Formats: sequence, structure tokens, C-alpha cells
Amino acid sequence: MNLCNVAPSYNYEVIVIGAGPAGSLAAAEAARAGKSVLIVEKDTEVGIPEHCGGLVSTSGLKNLIDDYSVIKKKIDKGVLIVKGRSFDFSFKKSNLVEIDRQLLDKKLASLAIKEGSDIVLGSYAFYKKENNVNLVYVKGKKLSAKYVINAGGNAHYPKKEGKILATQFLFALKNGNYDGVAIYINKELMPQMFGWYIPYDEGLAKVGAPGSADVALLVAKKILNNLNLNGEPIKIMSSYLINGGPVFKNNTNDYALIGDAGGQTKPTTGGGIIFGGIGGKIAGKLVAEDALGKYNEEYYERGPGKDLINQVKIKDVYDALNDSAIYKIVEVLHKNDVSFSGDEFDFHSKFIKKILGDPLLALKVAEAIPSVVLSYLKSLFFS
Repeated sequence: MNLCNVAPSYNYEVIVIGAGPAGSLAAAEAARAGKSVLIVEKDTEVGIPEHCGGLVSTSGLKNLIDDYSVIKKKIDKGVLIVKGRSFDFSFKKSNLVEIDRQLLDKKLASLAIKEGSDIVLGSYAFYKKENNVNLVYVKGKKLSAKYVINAGGNAHYPKKEGKILATQFLFALKNGNYDGVAIYINKELMPQMFGWYIPYDEGLAKVGAPGSADVALLVAKKILNNLNLNGEPIKIMSSYLINGGPVFKNNTNDYALIGDAGGQTKPTTGGGIIFGGIGGKIAGKLVAEDALGKYNEEYYERGPGKDLINQVKIKDVYDALNDSAIYKIVEVLHKNDVSFSGDEFDFHSKFIKKILGDPLLALKVAEAIPSVVLSYLKSLFFS
């Protein structure tokens, strides 16, 4: 381990827990500024195992990396399946792409190392504050740090609630592909979320849903049936999605929770690549300035965290709607050719604000949902 240029009282100035996009970007920013940085990753290979659908907008991705070799394919269309009916949508204005998540993680970790970070693989990191000193236990060694940035994933998320078990399959398809994404809504099977289909490669697709492997497989088969496809899973990936919203009371002048650990994931979908990555960059820059205590202000008051806080409230509305109401809303959006554009796939609050900001469209949506719900949504964005 590189102990050069380290203040005498610390093994490292910065210890980052987790080598996902959030952790690696935090480490890269801090190391670039001359801080001594150690990344501790619990898995034996960065980016493996992969628990991610990998859908982002290019508008969001450019916040993290300017190397578009991580993009597998552009997604131009999608289908929402509600109450047995499929609604086709164009995503040509959405900038929606599927990325190679394993490659993205490896490239960002390589960037952090190139900037000067050290890394330890295959080790859980246990954080403890003792006598006002940050301690991280790594492979039986007690290391001290001036700052600790915890990007350790869902296992470090401090809320007891707000985690949903989800299972994603890599399906080998027997009869072709569907080149768009599909969302399958069925509140009886999935009261808090939905099932999904994401094209992966020729003859391969990621298909998943919240729940155990048995429940998710049932949903996956229903999705494939609606797409007139059939196939068999050749890989199963189970993990917890964080949809409970951000946490920031734990953040201090020398410690910050970011990425999934900080709830920097979309409560509406559980996706967190963009929000976590931006959160990591902000944390790293503030550490470089010895100003980590400003993290909540920079991320949650002036940065993307504002959107996450609004998304918690949007999810509350979604949870309260039944399939019939959702069907009516989707039908209105379909008839009026309303879909994501720009970075709205990542920043869902912008999409909702666009709908509510159109008086005629908002009136039609109001016919599908109770007026009290519409008033609540408007109060979020136009107060």
C-alpha cells in the first residue's frame, strides 16, 4: 500500500468503500487532487457479479464518462403492458441506451487507479468511528482515514425498509428478439414495482421482476408471452434494489454515504447508475477541497438529489394507484404520443413536470386519477 504523502496520523487520507461507479468516481476525483486514496471492494473482480439492467440516457451518462465504448446499443422503442394490453412508445427522443455495466465499472475503476488510487479486492470493509477517528477494518487490518466515503452498495443502506428483493434472468430466446424495452405492470403480483425486459445481445435478453426467483420467473414468462417470445434462463441474478429514498442524516464532515448505500437510486425503478455516479464525483471533489461537510448542500439542495426527493413522492402516488388507473394514464400518454426526451429517463421529475405543465394533457390525466392526487403532484412541482 502506498503510504507516501500521507498525514502522519492516517494510513490514508481517503478510504472509499465499494468500486462501483459511485465509489470509483469519488476516488478518482480525490486522487486527482493529490489525496492518498484506498478503494476497498468486497468482490474479487470489479463489475462482477452484475445486478443491473443497464439502461441510462446518454445525457445522464455523459455526467460520468465520455467514453461511449460502454454503450451496447441504442434503444429506440418500448412497450408498456398493463391489464393485458400492450402500448407501444417511441424512445427516439429519449437518448436511451443500454450500457455494458461490467465494462463501465472496470473503466471507472481504472480511471481511479490511473489517478493514483490503491485498491484491495475480495474484502468486506467494516467502518467504525473510535475516539473521533475513522477506522476501516480491511482483511483483519485496522486502517485509519481522514475521510471515509461509503459506496458499499445495498448492504450499507441504513434504513430498515426501502429494500426490495429483485431477480433478473439472462434469457436465451428461441424465436428472435424484441429490440425495445418492455415494462409489465401487475399490482397483484408486484404492488410496488414492475417487471422488465431489456434486449441484451442477439438471442439474449435481461428479463426480471421484484421478488424471489420463482415469482420473477412467472412474471418473466408473462412478459415474453406478451412479446410473442419464448426462451429459457441461462443465468439468474438476485439482489436488493433500494427504493426507499436517499439518506443524508448520517453524513458528517468526514463521512458520506453515496450510491446505493446512500439511497441515491430512483425510488421509481431502483436504478442508480447516474445518481450514484454524480454523487461520487461531488463527494470526491469536496474531499479534495477538505469540505465534505457541504455534501448534503451540494448534492441534495443544489444537485440531483432534489430530483430523488421528489421521486419518493412520485412513488407514493404510484403505490396508491391500481392497475385500472395506471391503464388510463398510460392510455392518455399513448394517445398524445408523450414519451421521455432528453434526460427524463433518468430524472423522472422532469417528465412528470412536463406532463403537468401542459394544461390539456394534465386535464386528461386528471380524468384517470383522483383530483386530490393531481393536486398533490402539482404542489410538488409548481409550489
